[in-house]
Amino acid sequence: MLGIDISEQSVKIAQIGLGGGRRLTTHCWHGVPEGTVQKGEITNQVAMQQVLHEALEKCKLPSRKNITVVASVPETESFLRVIEIPIMEPAEISEAVQWEVAQHIPFGIDNVYVDWQPVRRHKRTTTDRQEVLVGAAEKRVVDPLYEALHAVGLDVGALELESQAIIRALISPELQLRKGLLVVDLGGSNTNVIVHDRGTIRFTASLQRGASDITQVLSAQELASLAGPVLTDVSKEFPKMEKELEDGMLGLVAEIHGIVEFYTGLDPDNKINELLLTGGGTNLPGLDSAFLKYFDDVHVQRGSPWVNVLPPGDDTNAPMGVHESVHYATALGLAMRQVIV
Repeated sequence: MLGIDISEQSVKIAQIGLGGGRRLTTHCWHGVPEGTVQKGEITNQVAMQQVLHEALEKCKLPSRKNITVVASVPETESFLRVIEIPIMEPAEISEAVQWEVAQHIPFGIDNVYVDWQPVRRHKRTTTDRQEVLVGAAEKRVVDPLYEALHAVGLDVGALELESQAIIRALISPELQLRKGLLVVDLGGSNTNVIVHDRGTIRFTASLQRGASDITQVLSAQELASLAGPVLTDVSKEFPKMEKELEDGMLGLVAEIHGIVEFYTGLDPDNKINELLLTGGGTNLPGLDSAFLKYFDDVHVQRGSPWVNVLPPGDDTNAPMGVHESVHYATALGLAMRQVIV
């Protein structure tokens, strides 16, 4: 399976094979020209199709025959939430979900694609209610994405929300039933906030701010250094860099903390006990310190997208280092869609 993660700034591709165990068979990155994708929507089909052609060639996949892809739908124009509905026959659930979703989304129900799945009950509810995980994405975002992939000869097996792919990549069997796990995916232009609690995604939110907004205060020399290998000692290389980034990082983390406070305020049972960071922006120097100022009672760590690929405890054979891996978490999760059930 081929996973394709498309954002405003880049296309990232990863392929997971099954021969001799799960393994990464190819991965590559390609830049996206400015204005090709805006707020999650492909606005320049010609440019996007050219990017996809070049990215597939870079991954040594010029032939598209027999390649099935799963691509990501951005969180910025989508909705993913656990909702409660009355217990009813499966045939009736779709209609109930449509009605319930219409109460939560800011755009008309006729303008979105909706899907749902039942989830394991994680707390006591009344006997006449059940929980379902509902996803909705705007057609104006989904349709151009499908068109671009189809136009370059790819067989689109599925489109799914970024948060679903990220969770598939980062949540190991050990973490599956953990309570109150917060995942923050810090990309170039936006940040996804995901709450995973006892086996399912409970809540998502997206901020239209990312690493690019934080690093705009840096010089060209400093930006070039961050584009290469991550500095092992920022204080020696660029003494001012961490300080220059501090205000931007603290501002973003404060917004994330506000989202978490909103989530925990919805229900006394909602808690955050652990935090996983992923996305290319998590390589910014000083980011951990910024999070600890707002989440001082939470264990903060980098998420590893190899926990469901490599054998348990075998971190030494990861195909790439952690600083590069975080860029590919979404693409790897997409590629594992049919690998992990």
